[in-house]
Amino acid sequence: MKRMSGRETPVAPGRPGREDTLSESVEMLHQIFQAVDLFSRQALRDFGVSGPQIWALRTIDQGTVISMGDLAQRMHLHMSTVTGIIDRLESAKLVTRERSGADARVMELRLTPKGRTLLAKTPEPPRSKAARGLQRLRPKELAQVHAALLLIARAMDVVLTPPADPRS
Repeated sequence: MKRMSGRETPVAPGRPGREDTLSESVEMLHQIFQAVDLFSRQALRDFGVSGPQIWALRTIDQGTVISMGDLAQRMHLHMSTVTGIIDRLESAKLVTRERSGADARVMELRLTPKGRTLLAKTPEPPRSKAARGLQRLRPKELAQVHAALLLIARAMDVVLTPPADPRS
């Protein structure tokens, strides 16, 4: 029988103790990170595009016409990040970027036939699945996830920057 140090709380039968919970939590994080990394490596190897690029293609495909600002907002990314993604997709002839007829300041994004063909072959990226899944959560559940992620970031010494306005 395991001897308790005095600081430990007795565990009810059938409930995991702190060490079990800690081990399982670290393992879950490992599996999540591994899934994202594996997807990225396989996407680059099999399709020549990254996970975020596939996510951008999927997001563009969901709208009739989508602007750069709309894409940044839907992907929850900064405009400069989206610009880099679109630059690479445009270079690969997977998307086109054209000035809007209604507002010349707005760049409209469209998939090319090559982009549609590629998208039909690719699975949904983990980050896209996560964003979609988080959108379906009730407000209380989303707040719980948010709080947990803040704790994880703090545990990992990740310096979080405030979310930028996606239009900037």
